Amino acid sequence: MKLVCPTAFKGTFSPLEAARRLAGTGDRLLPLSDGGDGFLECLQLGLGGTLLWFKVEDPFGRMRAVPVLQLPDGTIAIESAQVIGLASIPERDPVRASSRGLGELIGQLRQAPKLWIGLGGSATVDGGRDWPLLQLPQTLVFCDVRTDLREAVRVFGAQKGARPEELPVLQERLWSLGLPDGPYTGAAGGLGAKLLALGAELADGAEKVLDVLGFEEACRGCEAVLTGEGRLDASSLEGKLPVAVAKRARALGLRVLGHFGSQGVGWEAAAAYFDEVRLGLNDGSSAAE
Repeated sequence: MKLVCPTAFKGTFSPLEAARRLAGTGDRLLPLSDGGDGFLECLQLGLGGTLLWFKVEDPFGRMRAVPVLQLPDGTIAIESAQVIGLASIPERDPVRASSRGLGELIGQLRQAPKLWIGLGGSATVDGGRDWPLLQLPQTLVFCDVRTDLREAVRVFGAQKGARPEELPVLQERLWSLGLPDGPYTGAAGGLGAKLLALGAELADGAEKVLDVLGFEEACRGCEAVLTGEGRLDASSLEGKLPVAVAKRARALGLRVLGHFGSQGVGWEAAAAYFDEVRLGLNDGSSAAE
């Protein structure tokens, strides 16, 4: 029996959909998120809770309804990818894209006893510069990468659609905000830094979700763990969930299988954490072993 615990294949399958496609007969499913796409789905499947809906702006000012999750203990969980996510919009233009809608949503939830915010998969690189003035309740931020604010544009700018000549513009814009740097501050285009400046606690999203959803307990009785996401590349080593899963599974003495939609530059270093890597969600062709 395997524990099948992928995160989202961005823009294609949610964590639960990916887990169902990858599972064999008798396998155990534990869909996961590192704070990016699928964060609310995984928390609700594992912990329960009720979805509430709010109208907010997407990165280009269009109003839409987005969910937040009220957990059984009253904690409110927000998924930034639902509000300003790259997978949910047709265009990629980080120079124009704004995270204002996420800031406004957080403002509407200021009376919550606690906030959990999943940061990842954003279309923005603006450091929250258009956010309203906010006073946060006790807030824990699940960051999908460990990237420092100083590296955010270099590592993720092109992925969000920035042209080479726009990278210095985005970098200067982030630095002009006077936000703190350090681990996780580059998450979601600098929103980790913005939330840290507002008094939130930044955490490794993958590790925190594995703790919250009881990964070690879910592994009991399993011979192997299968995880994955849409792409395996150098950024997988920046705190992405499949590598975090692989490390924990190996520590338990379990064989680790990685299944990814595609591979990119630097995938070889990330692949070293897996006993076997496969590409494509349908054909299962082997890329490395």
